[in-house]
Amino acid sequence: MYLIKKFVQSLRNPQICRLTVYQRRMIRTLTRVLAAAAVLAPLAASAQQDPYYTHFTYNKVLLNPAYAGASGSFCINAITHQQWRSFEDQTHAYKTQSQGTSLLSDNLPANIAPKTSGFAFYAPINIKNKTTEEIKNYGGAYIGFVSDVVAYETNTYLRGGVAGAYTLSDGSDIRLGVDFVSLTKQLDGDKLRAHDPNDPKIPTGKPGDTKTTFGAGLFYHNPNFHELYVGLSTSHLKPQTFSYGTSGAINISTARHFYLMAGGRWENFLANPSLTLDPAILIKTVNEKGGFVKPQVDLQGMVTWNQLYAGGANFRFNAFGVDALSLMLGYYPPIKGNDPGPNGKNLLRVGYSYDITLQSLRRASNGTHELQVNYCFRITLPERIEPVYRHPRYMQRPENIE
Repeated sequence: MYLIKKFVQSLRNPQICRLTVYQRRMIRTLTRVLAAAAVLAPLAASAQQDPYYTHFTYNKVLLNPAYAGASGSFCINAITHQQWRSFEDQTHAYKTQSQGTSLLSDNLPANIAPKTSGFAFYAPINIKNKTTEEIKNYGGAYIGFVSDVVAYETNTYLRGGVAGAYTLSDGSDIRLGVDFVSLTKQLDGDKLRAHDPNDPKIPTGKPGDTKTTFGAGLFYHNPNFHELYVGLSTSHLKPQTFSYGTSGAINISTARHFYLMAGGRWENFLANPSLTLDPAILIKTVNEKGGFVKPQVDLQGMVTWNQLYAGGANFRFNAFGVDALSLMLGYYPPIKGNDPGPNGKNLLRVGYSYDITLQSLRRASNGTHELQVNYCFRITLPERIEPVYRHPRYMQRPENIE
């Protein structure tokens, strides 16, 4: 609001208040982002197969492989997402009219809410220039694991990827990354109940299938302009078909997912040197046989106080309006070297969010909980000491002899 007010004043009387070039660019960029979000939000809808996260800005590598190594540090990310808590399978309460017994046995769980757990470790590729002693980042690599349980289906992702970086003349860098994913889908057929006994299309046991897919991403980062970053990525570039059961009665095909992420960092927020604003936007869409589905939009803002505590909100839009409002908290333990920011420079960060469902599903769930931890560290190799060789023939040579 401060910069917008300043911008309006400068238009009315340039002699009273003038904006710097960076401030003008920032306002134009922010205006365009908000305008695009306003246009896309009413069109948003989700047919997403991949798991999603509220803390997407602090978990970029699981959405975009090009981010691997971008912080220049070795980083560990861990996240757990418990969605729509207490969302139950209503069939457990149904009773047959003739016998008055439950269709499902009492020992079967009724909670079918999605549960996601993810872990990632990524390392930079840093090379030191012997002449200038400058350490330059040329990319990175990462490995990851994600378990995503939706009702009676379990999806297990084993991920690995590499990224390369190119530094531009203005100090910004462009990164390109690819990752390979071993995806296992498993269905717990023992928890399914067929309307007709011995229905051959209802699998029994826990059938599963494993296929390999891959994704790619681009990532741009400008540390000289409010830590601006823009990332574009895709997963399941080569769609795969998974079969449940030996007869192949149930086939499920993956779809291409696309992610557009952008954000930055504004110091001295509201003219207060103790406050820092980290805004971000995430647009997700899926490409199916019929074309692209309507995207889903996340708008997020986090304010950090004294590089110690953070708070903010995330709005998720779909075709029916605002799908959820997420209240977010962050904590940066006061250890030496901690630097809050969306680009992974901090050593340790703990985040929590609670999603309030704003659509009709709120009647059947108690909201969504997410807990996220980031830990980054650097490895500094000791300076190499040139060995000194001594020999009795040279121990008493004159000082003027080299």
